[in-house]
Amino acid sequence: MKLVEEQTLERRERILETVRQCIVEKGVMDLTIRDLAESCRVSVPTLYRRFGSKEQLLVEAIRSFFDSEVLGNQLENSSLQGAERLLAIIDLCGKTIADMPEYNQQLFALFTSSDFGATLGWDITESITFYVRQGLCEIEQSGELHDWIDSEVLAERVAAQCIIAALEFCNGDLSTQGFVAVFGYSSALLMLASTSGDAHAIFKARALQAQGHVRRQANVRLGRTPGKIGE
Repeated sequence: MKLVEEQTLERRERILETVRQCIVEKGVMDLTIRDLAESCRVSVPTLYRRFGSKEQLLVEAIRSFFDSEVLGNQLENSSLQGAERLLAIIDLCGKTIADMPEYNQQLFALFTSSDFGATLGWDITESITFYVRQGLCEIEQSGELHDWIDSEVLAERVAAQCIIAALEFCNGDLSTQGFVAVFGYSSALLMLASTSGDAHAIFKARALQAQGHVRRQANVRLGRTPGKIGE
């Protein structure tokens, strides 16, 4: 790679890292393009020229972090395969929630409230699907994925469990621990119907481990407690 190209990529990554820090400090909704330009020490036109819009800049900053730091580097630098890889995806997503719960609640709230948020939710789901697919291919190669299973469909459905659990977390129905448990439990149930052998045993163990923590918590904001309807 030429020096100029390397410098361009390094400058781009510095901008994205600064934007991510701004999101953590100020939240997504309150940031303006001028705030971002000042923090990045570039002009507003420069940001527009490089990223097109404030929304696209935010999407790229969050998506690239999720791809590289949350999943990519962690999974690619490990020896985990198959069922263990799928469980690692669940645990890594959970660690991200636990490390920055308020930031992630803001983020997840955008998934259903704006086109920007919907785009981000789509990209994150695609990233999870990509790594889940790798794990499924390894399970398939070991002969432990039922032959009637469409791995592409299954990968998408497992990834979707993260977004479903994230929306419950955002609404206040799940604690941080509850998010990890629900994502793990629902994904494990899907995999139990799809696998045999050692993989089946691994997913059964995760489902049993998570089962005691998947009930929704009382939602103080809504004044609701699980299990009260019908009493």
